[in-house]
Amino acid sequence: MRVACFIPVFNQIYELPTVLKELRETDLPCEAVLFINNGSNDGSERLIAESGFDRIDVPQNMGVGYACMSAIEWSTERGFDVLVGIAGNGKMLPSEMHRVIDPILRGEADYVTGSRFLAGGDSPNLPSFRRNSIPMVNRFVKILIGRTLTDATCGYRAYKLDIIKRAAFDWRASWLNTYGFEYYLYAKALREPSIRCLEVPITMRYPTKGKRYSKIKPFKGWYEMLKPWVIARFDGRGFNPDRASQFSSLK
Repeated sequence: MRVACFIPVFNQIYELPTVLKELRETDLPCEAVLFINNGSNDGSERLIAESGFDRIDVPQNMGVGYACMSAIEWSTERGFDVLVGIAGNGKMLPSEMHRVIDPILRGEADYVTGSRFLAGGDSPNLPSFRRNSIPMVNRFVKILIGRTLTDATCGYRAYKLDIIKRAAFDWRASWLNTYGFEYYLYAKALREPSIRCLEVPITMRYPTKGKRYSKIKPFKGWYEMLKPWVIARFDGRGFNPDRASQFSSLK
């Protein structure tokens, strides 16, 4: 299977050099790396343009969900089978990319997410707010979706693009442009019996205390992250089995 990696970036001038350095120094288990420059204007756009990696330049920041949609379209048009996403803020290690991809390549899973809380995972400098709030989100997901997760908010994830081809819902809907897309798709995958979802241990590293570690806006951002789980539970939309092809033949 052909694997593509995408990295959304919005004004990450301080973190991006480390990301680029680690990408170049790592034997990546993917065929292509695609940067989605989401309207950066702090110099990140120049670093991406000069990096030599594939890129899509979005004139203004449309949100991480929009970046995901753009990466899916780009990868599908080029015949890729698996898409993996990592953050452009340096929290995720390119050297651990194989952890989320390998279970798919071995035929053990269709959708894989990382977990900093599983044995073998780590989260240096994890802020206390995140340490306390993530278990609450996990319980929220358990109540709504009926699945037990150890790290429902982790953005280090990979999945078969055939899942998107089977979607019987509008995965390009504008309300998914921000944080909604990742969580809505994940919730739908968790609720679909034919999609094998798996958590694997990864590292999420945070800056030292006092430095900004997230662009998520309080209240508004949290709402945008929790809303997709509720809608996915009650909107009655899922996947169309008539579109199953190679996906349904894998055991």
